[in-house]
Amino acid sequence: MRGFGSGNPNMASGEAVKMRAGRVPEVQLGEQLARVRDRLVGQFEGLEVSGFRGELTLVCAPEQVPDILEFCRDDDELSCELLSDLSWVHWPSGQREEEAEETTGWPQYRGEDEPGRIELDYIVRSLRHNHVFRIRTFLPDSGARIATVSGIYRSAEIMEREAYDMVGVDFEGHPDLRRIMMPDEWEGHPHRKDYPLGGVEVQYHGATVPPPDQRSY
Repeated sequence: MRGFGSGNPNMASGEAVKMRAGRVPEVQLGEQLARVRDRLVGQFEGLEVSGFRGELTLVCAPEQVPDILEFCRDDDELSCELLSDLSWVHWPSGQREEEAEETTGWPQYRGEDEPGRIELDYIVRSLRHNHVFRIRTFLPDSGARIATVSGIYRSAEIMEREAYDMVGVDFEGHPDLRRIMMPDEWEGHPHRKDYPLGGVEVQYHGATVPPPDQRSY
């Protein structure tokens, strides 16, 4: 479990290299988010913290997520009334080349394998205090499971269905976990990086548009 910073394999490689080399200074948290950080670190053990570009990210174990989010909602100093978003990234297996000077965020691979992971980011917001930050966790990309937080934030019901549909995360205890964008009988999860690109059906003399890696220009 790693957040931003030294040794992080999941950061856009070019930015990670520049930060380690001291060419890009780490942006410190503002006073308000620094208080949020201190409040959560004092309450929960094992949190990793990032203030990259002034945005607060706290990385935790999957089993901590429900307790942390409930605390964020109920604590007067945090008062996060909204789960604004649930986003994800699939990091497939393979060794990422950390020294690459690319900025696209697409990892570079070498021969030695690392296990694949799915990154989940819960973005919470306080209207009362006007702050926003993310709680991040990582799951194995094979058989990814985590407890639902739909009982804490009602908005999570729809967001978790989308994550289930797109990357295959099983949210245990969800009241209605089923696909929300793809047809029920669809096979696979389109936002996984190991999902085949496929072709596009078109209505022009029965032709098809081939996958990007098979096109000629």
